[in-house]
Amino acid sequence: MDNERKVTTSAQAAGKTPKVEAVLFVDQILSCFSVDTPALSGAEIARMLHIPKARIHRFLISMEQVGYVQRVAGAERYALGMRLYALGMLAVNGANYLERISTRAQELSERYGYTAVVGVLADNEFVAVRTFMPARSLGLAIHTGFRSPAYATAQGRVSLAFLPAEKLRSYFQTTELRSLTPETLTDPQALQNELAIIRQQRFAIAHNQTALGATAIAAPIFDIQGQVMATLSLVWFTAELTSRAEELGILLRGIGLEISTELGFRIPTAWRSEEQSSTIID
Repeated sequence: MDNERKVTTSAQAAGKTPKVEAVLFVDQILSCFSVDTPALSGAEIARMLHIPKARIHRFLISMEQVGYVQRVAGAERYALGMRLYALGMLAVNGANYLERISTRAQELSERYGYTAVVGVLADNEFVAVRTFMPARSLGLAIHTGFRSPAYATAQGRVSLAFLPAEKLRSYFQTTELRSLTPETLTDPQALQNELAIIRQQRFAIAHNQTALGATAIAAPIFDIQGQVMATLSLVWFTAELTSRAEELGILLRGIGLEISTELGFRIPTAWRSEEQSSTIID
């Protein structure tokens, strides 16, 4: 009991709730399994983690109920369960779709001669996870790992536009809206209006928001639950891209929805009608 109290007390001191502490403890138990130790008893796990066996036993019972572990037939041991295998396959499929999105991004860059970027929303920032430069002697480079405040980028605004209302409200309450260029949109109401337009047209255009002379056009990619899992965008010099921004936005929107359906997203009927009436450009 003393050891158990110490674990709980240390978690509370670190600012962790009991639920968070339980998740971390499950992770510790799962990390005990390896190629060399595919099956373990509760006593063995307790020794490895220096935790009372009774506590380990309680967690193993709960983990068995949800399929994270399974009992080894004829032995008082546990092995990893099929639920973890299923979750792992989902992760693998997600990685495969990143490759699929990246392939389309590369095709766009090669076909239209602009920098193409695959990005995600992470910690309230837009993060470029894959970038593709065109074969031009002079180009606008964005490196993989590039980060920028979500409100200041077309990619980030697309992600923000489709957040649940409560999350979006929290974002504006906790985010400092600072100018990155003289043209960066920082007025909360103006940004809210911009997000409403993006939500309606399902693509975003941002001129000179993070760097003067640069324009980005972005469209969302939805997962099976209708959440934006990534963005697909084209970035180039404002002087050259502005005249084609609307057309390219519609193009990216169509490609984004095409990939989204492969992820299991069901496109609303109204959206389908709009896509059918859109003109694909060359």
